Amino acid sequence: MMKKILLVICLANILLLFSCSKTPVIKSTESDADKIYQEGLFYLEKGDLTNAEARFMKVISDFSYSKYEPFATVALGKTYYKKEEYMSAITVFDTFLKRHPNHESAPEALLYKAHSYLAQKPSDFFVLPNPAERDISVVETAVVIYREYLEKYPEDKNRDEGEKKLEEAEGILIEKDLRIAEFYAKRKKCAGVFLRLQHIEGNFKVTADKNLKRIEELNKKCPPKSKEEYFKIESKDEKEGAEESENESGNEQKQEETSDENDK
Repeated sequence: MMKKILLVICLANILLLFSCSKTPVIKSTESDADKIYQEGLFYLEKGDLTNAEARFMKVISDFSYSKYEPFATVALGKTYYKKEEYMSAITVFDTFLKRHPNHESAPEALLYKAHSYLAQKPSDFFVLPNPAERDISVVETAVVIYREYLEKYPEDKNRDEGEKKLEEAEGILIEKDLRIAEFYAKRKKCAGVFLRLQHIEGNFKVTADKNLKRIEELNKKCPPKSKEEYFKIESKDEKEGAEESENESGNEQKQEETSDENDK
């Protein structure tokens, strides 16, 4: 990451030297740092992420003690997010939050850190039939960060966005739990169903009608009991099944011995 930052700093200086004709007209700036930062915002808004990155890196490297450095750092993180370089974005936001925990841009940095984790969710999660095998730990991390953001900054201007994204992330985790519970239900493994439904109840608020119906169907197949009761029932069933299998095997062996004697 450090090598990349150093490389980008060099690239930023070169771009600033050779792209003067493309530089937007920025009026009423307080300083060179302000001017370059405003140029970066211009390019970011236009989707010119290479030039935006270069401007923000220029502010960070050449004006590290100015009041614009924290704003440029957050903007750089957002630039990496838009470039889909999510781990780079997370690194930048983490650095910012450690250095400027009380800055006015801290809520935005924390929110975009959560966005950067959620954006890495498996794109085929809802298509493939084996969600238990999909790595969605990034979604779990995103949920933790969204909840932290909403608790820490209840009056933030982007709160609605945070709530919607949290609902999206929680929906993925609920879907995984429900699919696994349905897998267990088909195999009459009610202890597994019980544990998954308990996890949903203890961690999420289910609001989607389709999911409420799925939970209702699961409760019909596996009426609520205690975890101990379920494991006791399944243990008994497995023991009886093993005994039946052993008896069948013994009967088959006796039949073979009788057949051998008759042949003699």
